[in-house]
Amino acid sequence: MKALSDTLITAAALSSALALSTTAYAANNSLTTYQQQAKTLLEMLENQSQGIEAASEKLVSDSLPIVDAFIVKYPECTEYLTALKQAAEKIPTLPLAEIESGYHADGQLPELKNAQCYHAKDLLVHPATVQAMAKIGINTEQDWESAEHEIEEVIEHFSQVQAAMK
Repeated sequence: MKALSDTLITAAALSSALALSTTAYAANNSLTTYQQQAKTLLEMLENQSQGIEAASEKLVSDSLPIVDAFIVKYPECTEYLTALKQAAEKIPTLPLAEIESGYHADGQLPELKNAQCYHAKDLLVHPATVQAMAKIGINTEQDWESAEHEIEEVIEHFSQVQAAMK
């Protein structure tokens, strides 16, 4: 009976390890895609290219699997990041001041329980901000610089998330 119990425990542990390994692989794949997309968007902004709204929307979408993987690795982020995910489609439709107060400054999010959660949040919030900016029009040199800064900042947060996911 003990041998069977030990075998079941070992099988459960292997199953759990495989699930974590699969999640880690998916997260690494998502991280690579996200990083490439962020760099591409930054180049587009630097060149004041067309397609900023679509590229930033894609980056928001690319952030979601990373946020999901982050929740798995850091369960204490679940409430905070789930609230963010639920607002993902709404954020780019908000006025910039509401995005700033509600999501950059966390006014619309639950209490932050781990600083790592903040970095993962910003992978969604910064490109959503650029998406909102593109919706209303990035017209002046200051607007372009502000949008660039959002993506430069997301690249900085990305390195923190990448390190946290190892």
